[in-house]
Amino acid sequence: MRDVTRQNIPDIILAALVAGGSVLLFIGAAELPAPRFEPLGSAALPRILGALLILFAVILVIRALLRMRAGTLRDETASQVDPRRGALVFVALVLYVAALDFGRVPFVPATTLFVTATGLAIGARSWVNLAVFAALGLVLSFAISTVLERFLYISIG
Repeated sequence: MRDVTRQNIPDIILAALVAGGSVLLFIGAAELPAPRFEPLGSAALPRILGALLILFAVILVIRALLRMRAGTLRDETASQVDPRRGALVFVALVLYVAALDFGRVPFVPATTLFVTATGLAIGARSWVNLAVFAALGLVLSFAISTVLERFLYISIG
């Protein structure tokens, strides 16, 4: 097996797993009751999420296939994975869910802190990245909150 193929197989497997997960979302959304009062219904959010997951899986497969076709290897620094970063993201996710569920922390500050912590865990730790991820988290949390409250009629706190 060529090095290029071996290097891109994990991306294709990940895309297949993500697509499988989104199929489960679609199956679960099909079992939800039809909307009675709200325009989109309770199945809208799982369907939107499933569609986004499939979109990202397709992008991942296309990039892997293009790399395989061109015969180019990934950057050497990209293949050096640090498992501590993944553990930090997992810890941030657990703390985020616990803060929302048990601590009853409002959605916007909790999501802003989560995006900031995740961005700093994955990327370089600098003041510029701190400001960028904090701004991204704030904008993203307000956007999600607005869409959920105004279009889906879901109040998340």
